[in-house]
Amino acid sequence: MQSVMQWSVVIVLVVYPVCTLFRKGGAKSALVMLLAFWTTAAVGAMDIWAIGRPDEVVRYKYYAMVFGGLMCPLWVVFSLLYARAFSFREMSAAQMVILCLSVVPVAVALAFPASSFFYSPDFRMEQVVFLEPLAFFFYLQVMLFLGIALFNMEATVANALHGQKWKIKFAVVGAGTIIGAHLLFFSQSLLFRALDMGFVPVRLAATLLGVGLLAYSEFTRGVGERIVISRQLAYHSFVLFFCGVFLVVLGLVGEGIKVFGQDFNKYLFAIVCFSVIIGLILVTLSENVRRKLKLAIQKHFYGEKYDYRIQWEDFTRLISEAATSDGIYRTILHAYCEMFGIVGGGLFLKARHDEEFYPVKFHEIDAMDFSFRADSTFVREVMGNGKVVDVRDDVDLIDEDVLLAMRSREVRFVLPVLSGDNLEGIILLGPPINPAESYDAEDFELMIALSRQVGVAIKNIRLGDELAQEREMENVGKMATFVLHDLKNQVYPLSLLLENSKEYINEPSFQKDMLDSLANITMRMKDLIRQLTNLPARDQLKKGKVDLLALARETVGLLPDAKATISGDPVLIYGDKGELQKVLINLYMNAMEAGQGKPFDVYVGDNGEPCLTVKDYGGGIDSNVLREGLFLPFFTTKENGMGIGLYQSRQIVDAHEGRIDVVNSPGEGATFSVYVPRY
Repeated sequence: MQSVMQWSVVIVLVVYPVCTLFRKGGAKSALVMLLAFWTTAAVGAMDIWAIGRPDEVVRYKYYAMVFGGLMCPLWVVFSLLYARAFSFREMSAAQMVILCLSVVPVAVALAFPASSFFYSPDFRMEQVVFLEPLAFFFYLQVMLFLGIALFNMEATVANALHGQKWKIKFAVVGAGTIIGAHLLFFSQSLLFRALDMGFVPVRLAATLLGVGLLAYSEFTRGVGERIVISRQLAYHSFVLFFCGVFLVVLGLVGEGIKVFGQDFNKYLFAIVCFSVIIGLILVTLSENVRRKLKLAIQKHFYGEKYDYRIQWEDFTRLISEAATSDGIYRTILHAYCEMFGIVGGGLFLKARHDEEFYPVKFHEIDAMDFSFRADSTFVREVMGNGKVVDVRDDVDLIDEDVLLAMRSREVRFVLPVLSGDNLEGIILLGPPINPAESYDAEDFELMIALSRQVGVAIKNIRLGDELAQEREMENVGKMATFVLHDLKNQVYPLSLLLENSKEYINEPSFQKDMLDSLANITMRMKDLIRQLTNLPARDQLKKGKVDLLALARETVGLLPDAKATISGDPVLIYGDKGELQKVLINLYMNAMEAGQGKPFDVYVGDNGEPCLTVKDYGGGIDSNVLREGLFLPFFTTKENGMGIGLYQSRQIVDAHEGRIDVVNSPGEGATFSVYVPRY
């Protein structure tokens, strides 16, 4: 049964390439495959006959060696042709030299008799063929050229596009299995100076597995790929690395056998098991080792450092699974750190009503209390260009204090978060997990590509918040309708009570107190109704000529406790005096409350457009307020505030086609500037 199975493998090696040759219409690569497979089949047949005919083992092993020498040029040519757009006329000088040298083993085999290579004192008792020194060097050459064939097969996979990899990967693994099985078998010559023929069935079984993988790939995934191989030499290869490690291990095993004798097998097994366990623990626990292993596999077996499709899908999935804005920010930083092997990072986002980028989230890195100014040269020119900045380089455009803060936390990269042409935020990435890892254009391209996805996500968050606020305002409006209805119902009877009470004035003091109280209540209710409903539209304003300086002084007079210093020149504007006065009252009262009674400055001028500036000397505006939104309705930090004043002021200024700007100076105060059209 064993003999039948072995001859079945030989038959498969003979028949399969014939079928492939007919299917491909006599293609050059199919013809080379036929010759390579037939030569491999001949090696297997000679070994089977050598085992079955002990008296003639040396002769059949000599024939096997000749065909083994023929395997070298044929498998090298096969590795250059299979699934490649290859032409012999375009071969490089190195390839020509290798191909010429690959015929040396078969030439050596034909130049000397069988007795110069093998001898077997008692093959019937022990199926081992011993090697002469010439055979040792012969098999060393065979292993070298078969290793080169493996190297070429690896290069084919590395240079293939992702769709091409899907089609050829099983075929390449199958061909590599056939070559690898013979490499392992021939490696006995280096270790024992002998060939144990008992391993021939194992080699044939591995060969059959390789043919099966190759057939599966060709019959199910097609064989029409023609991969263009880069003409640049590959300086990094897993095949070369594994071949080197394999030869070193062989040398160590040989030395171990010399020292410990046959008992070395037990020691070797224990050492291998212990090493494997330690290696698995290191790979599992060490982020650095896992990162290196992942990059090595991706780069050397796939040709690129990243699979963009997979990276994009994973990144999009992680963002979509986050339930809150804070969760999205955390996911963004975590994904960047995982993908690029970074220790930690930080995210800075532009405030809604401020010209600075404030920190919103940090991951595995110390928090930073600085901000990026939107009008700085670094943000405007460098970040606006959508490029990644390496902080290790001399970055002259970054403010010195910001640069020192980043370097103190070992920040390595700064990259923009873009949505279209708009800069939504800035991402800081800390030191790499592997300090020796180098980052190139491929890393930077993926960083920027993902940052645009981040920009879209952040923009959607902001649009969602704005939509939620609009809906909230709509709900508030509906609620206000009922509130106003109740207020009006209360105002009317109170007004009647106010008039009817005049008939019952028996005591003047009582009557006066009652009338004053009722008047105050009525006035407050009407003022609340007016405050909730009177946010004018542009077509509802009663515009006319207004002296902005005179309006500023007149408004101060309405606030008896106001301590204001008013300066500037008269400026004529075109607006609604009553509505603009509401804006000034709100700004004055905020300045008084922020400064806790301290004087504040009011300046009126015209630097290209009319402007009124209110500057207080309080502690400045809290950064959380700036980030969340200073002009949002019902958002206030005051104990008894309603959060309507600044919102109402902005609505009025917007209706005048003007704007309100804010400059915050932490610890010193804040400055509000109102710009309105001139008369």
